[in-house]
Amino acid sequence: MRKLLTLFIFSCVCLVSFAQEQNPLKELETLRYGWAKKTITGVKSGNILPLLTAFNKVWPTDPGKAILTDGSKPEAQDNEYHFVVDTPNGYVSANELGDYGQDLSACVWKRSNGHRLFAVRFTQSVGVFPHSIVLFYDFDAAKGTLTPVDHALSQFMPAFNESSVDAVSIELPQIGKDVQVQEYIMGWYFSIKHTYKWNGMEPEWSATTIENLDKMEKMYNDLYQMEQKIRFEKFALFDFDEDGNPELWLSTENDEYQAIFAIRANEIEMVASTYYKTHLIFHENNVIGSAGGCGTGCFNADYIKLGDSKPVYRFSDYQEYDYQKDEMVSTYSKDGKELSKAEGERIMKTFGDVHDITPLFQRLKK
Repeated sequence: MRKLLTLFIFSCVCLVSFAQEQNPLKELETLRYGWAKKTITGVKSGNILPLLTAFNKVWPTDPGKAILTDGSKPEAQDNEYHFVVDTPNGYVSANELGDYGQDLSACVWKRSNGHRLFAVRFTQSVGVFPHSIVLFYDFDAAKGTLTPVDHALSQFMPAFNESSVDAVSIELPQIGKDVQVQEYIMGWYFSIKHTYKWNGMEPEWSATTIENLDKMEKMYNDLYQMEQKIRFEKFALFDFDEDGNPELWLSTENDEYQAIFAIRANEIEMVASTYYKTHLIFHENNVIGSAGGCGTGCFNADYIKLGDSKPVYRFSDYQEYDYQKDEMVSTYSKDGKELSKAEGERIMKTFGDVHDITPLFQRLKK
């Protein structure tokens, strides 16, 4: 009987351990779905450590507890966490080492209405991918309460919402008041950064910066050689070839000038572009094209077949009006080599049907 009981207890421990391994984000999910429903009372002051103490009593986390118990001890720095306890600037943090580590940082700002805004960022890493949530509270000293504040950062979603390729880092400020959010697109080898500036009451989105954007704008401007240089104002991520790595779609405010870039391992290629006389075409079998008139009685369409976030081949359909036949006649080419009419039409059929794509554009600046 004793052996059976021991085996039963061992099995339960294994099941609990397995369940924890199966859901390493459980603590983060508990916070995500619960924090906004509960006002925290009995808060003693608006300084950073009393605020964190009140928060950690209601929503306990290991790094929060570590800051409060060991954060000010110099000998604790080389243990499980690296601590920053900067009470004059209203900032604390604990960063845990390891693939499944937990990090927590918190800061406090003085609001223009006499209250304070308290923020907590909690991160659970799964392998190399950090999963973060940032929580905001209004501190009312007269009532001694922390009231949840609905903020865009608490609902932040990456531009390409795929956990397999996106690592999102949210950094609260120790110095200054700006909040930085960085999306690292794994297949690109570079990032998208969002800056939220303090407006007196809360951090407010100000700008989004895409690494190598200047290089991509130069590619576009070198191609069209227009008198006025184009600066893109909006962006969207869309996985045209469904390989798990998104393409970058850039546009001006009025959508007259657009470009789509395929990016893989820091290699950037412009695969389609338009100006005010042309438009984009999308076919169902991973084909992107741009088309438009090229003068009186002529029409040109250039296509790229995408695969693994890079061009598989380039195809062109140049149409010119034949006055003797009273019809438009196509000249086809693939990778610069002219094709027969039959071969060109065969390739066109492999493109599949034309379909509409409406991207969810985000602004680059306020």
